[in-house]
Amino acid sequence: MKNLKLDKNKYKKMEYDSRLIEEGDIFVALEGKDMDGHDYIEKAIKNGAKCILHSKELEEKEGIEYFLVSDLRKKLGIIASEFYDWPQNKLNIIGITGTNGKTTTTYLLEELLDGKVSRIGTIEYKIGDEIIEAPNTTPESLDIIKMCVKSIKKGIKYLIMEVSSHALVLGRVDMLEFDVVMFSNLTPEHLDFHKNMEEYFLAKRELFLKEKKKKNGFVINIDDSYGVKYFQEFKGISYGIDSGLLMAKYIDESKNLVEFIYENTEKRSEIKVSLLGRYNLYNILASIGAALVLGYEWETIMRKIPFLKGAPGRFEIIDCGQNFTAIVDYAHTEDALENLLKTVKEMKYKKIITVFGCGGDRDTEKRSKMARIAEEYSDIIIVTTDNPRTEPVENIINDILKGYSKDLLENKNILKKLIIQIDREEAIIKAVQLSEKNSIIVVAGKGHETYQIINREKYHFDDREYLRREILKNREKN
Repeated sequence: MKNLKLDKNKYKKMEYDSRLIEEGDIFVALEGKDMDGHDYIEKAIKNGAKCILHSKELEEKEGIEYFLVSDLRKKLGIIASEFYDWPQNKLNIIGITGTNGKTTTTYLLEELLDGKVSRIGTIEYKIGDEIIEAPNTTPESLDIIKMCVKSIKKGIKYLIMEVSSHALVLGRVDMLEFDVVMFSNLTPEHLDFHKNMEEYFLAKRELFLKEKKKKNGFVINIDDSYGVKYFQEFKGISYGIDSGLLMAKYIDESKNLVEFIYENTEKRSEIKVSLLGRYNLYNILASIGAALVLGYEWETIMRKIPFLKGAPGRFEIIDCGQNFTAIVDYAHTEDALENLLKTVKEMKYKKIITVFGCGGDRDTEKRSKMARIAEEYSDIIIVTTDNPRTEPVENIINDILKGYSKDLLENKNILKKLIIQIDREEAIIKAVQLSEKNSIIVVAGKGHETYQIINREKYHFDDREYLRREILKNREKN
């Protein structure tokens, strides 16, 4: 095996997708769950690759440079950093981890930092004004490095990114040092990947261990029991509703009037926020904490709070002039669904109609729990598909139904109604048909997503689009 020393002047760029290879490139043959890059080496060479990074023994071809690297995926971040001259070290990097709230918080922080940022997360990757589709919450390490290169060229100062537990375990961020680490909360999710909550907790902890050890580089929600553990070990800025160094207290919840308090400086500001729900207060607090760590003044931050909009597909209102409310939200865990429906319940609507399903091939235990939450807070529940993937839809629906009370299943509960409509479009149509004045439709689970995954294929599907279309059609009939 040769020592891995890539000549930066000899090769043009580095790719792990053979279709993107051009003359003089380096091809990285990554092994994945469904695909193996080693199967595409010949195609990469045909497209012009002059160097191959691989993790399996190969028959070498003349004129091509080969490097055998064990555990290539995990080491790729460091290899790419060396090749591209460590561009990440010229940026202020803010990482947020946790189960819920990460995406909204990245959008809020972007607004507080005047939008002059790169942002990596669930909905999209954004480099200044360039938008890139996001296949993963946290992209491959090579993609992160390339985004850092682009950010530097565009004069961008901040990189805000969601950091998933998968990314931490798989080494996608091993090459990064974080200026700010934020923690939102930890609730059961990805337990198909992690064996239990303790393993999930330890995976997230890796992000804290990577931080530069600045005295206040951590921003941690201590209303969450796992957050308390992180704060006890790492310190930093704690936040919460009625607890922490950084707090938010409702003065008038019906008017969304909030007092923000920062005990370190005895700062207090009374502000009307535009984002509804207590769970959004946590997202706002996290973004305030990060902005403070980055040196922004309290008064400057507070001036922007009333105008914060948040992320698409997160409590997104579909308003077509109808006499009822309709929202789309990404809530796809029991904790997120409960926070969402609890907020809706507090708004005193005449009727709550909840449409939801659960994804296939993962997290089977949450299905019955989400059912119980939907029953507790809704008047009408329409159970449908989400992204079934390769799992039979009937299995998913049956798991969901296990969570409902006997009375609801047998239609003995006169106050609540359960409908099973496997086709998600038909489920949305049914919800609109059942709506009435001063009621609310909550379509949960997919949020910003514009597709549905059935088997291994992606089909166009946007909850917002179908909901909007059906509301307008219903209005015309009436």
